[in-house]
Amino acid sequence: MSTFYGGKYSFIKRLGQGAYGSVVKAKDLENGRAVAIKQIALKGDVAAQLRVFREVQSLRHCDHTNIIRLLDILWSPANQQQRSDNGGAGERGEQSPTPLFVSLVLDLADSSLRLVIEDEQRPQLELIPRHYFVQMLYGIAYLHDEHIGIMHRDLKPDNILVTLRNQVRIADFGLACIYFPDDAERTYEHQVATRWYRAPELLFGAIQYSPAVDLWALGCIFAEFFNGEPLFAGKTDIEQLTRLFVVMGTPTEQSWPGWQLLPDANKVMFDVVEPANDWTKIVPSVSSEGLQLIRSLIQLNPCIRLSALRCLQHPFFTHHPQYDQIPYQPPLLEQMGGRRKVPEIVFNDSRRMEKKKPPTNKKQMQWHKS
Repeated sequence: MSTFYGGKYSFIKRLGQGAYGSVVKAKDLENGRAVAIKQIALKGDVAAQLRVFREVQSLRHCDHTNIIRLLDILWSPANQQQRSDNGGAGERGEQSPTPLFVSLVLDLADSSLRLVIEDEQRPQLELIPRHYFVQMLYGIAYLHDEHIGIMHRDLKPDNILVTLRNQVRIADFGLACIYFPDDAERTYEHQVATRWYRAPELLFGAIQYSPAVDLWALGCIFAEFFNGEPLFAGKTDIEQLTRLFVVMGTPTEQSWPGWQLLPDANKVMFDVVEPANDWTKIVPSVSSEGLQLIRSLIQLNPCIRLSALRCLQHPFFTHHPQYDQIPYQPPLLEQMGGRRKVPEIVFNDSRRMEKKKPPTNKKQMQWHKS
């Protein structure tokens, strides 16, 4: 049996490789639990270090069943990390000139919403997306609560992990930040979120925005669940906006007050387009209640998007029973043979994590301001 990190974990198999590092499945030798270990080299990249900081600080202050749980953070030399990736098959005693690796130990999630959406064997039952989506909303409502106040800013199917019991775990907090609703002058970075799930205010360069950017992303994810493909899949920001406007219509002062004041609003002239009238052609396989919920989230004007808490009160959920179990098992990540590109996660701490309660005020969480 190959052990690493001072004999604390035993290697089981590689799960995937991404731009920021690798992910392996391992066994915690203290309790026998299977865990995921995400490993990344520290390359001195300032942007990567910032992602590290955001990721760790977000997860340290979260304690919710629908948020991925951080179990441990560890340092290891590069040559040890290479041996662990290969189940101990490295050359012993070699001195690697590469930087240290930092590793994030998480609860193991066996699948992702991306794999679920792409699963051609999945039963076409609306209770399945409802089961996943209500959990996503509970997780986002927790993040957006005034006592936590976190904007995720990178929600997409790859970053929504799923266990064998169909429990949702929101992951990848490398772009997360604290939201300060009482500070009208505070600005935030606008180059966040993956383009297909990026809210229109971000596409227009907004540096003052709200957690509504996460709700736009959720609406896009929900629609993608039914369509089997992204709702808006532009190759550039301009094409992305064009695709939005084909469906949503070109913004006006009536539909989106103040949009022309956004930094990039007047840099490109778009043809005037009226909003689509028949959304049943845009998301054809969803019920009328589900379609109404999607439309409540995919709104150009962020001020009228439903909050996560309001979504949970929507008839799409309240008019239907909720089940602890659903008749479906998601595809396993490890069955992909490590070929899937793993989400980009980085982190930056070396201390054993102590169980912490969520902070009671934002002064405890002023670890990132933009």
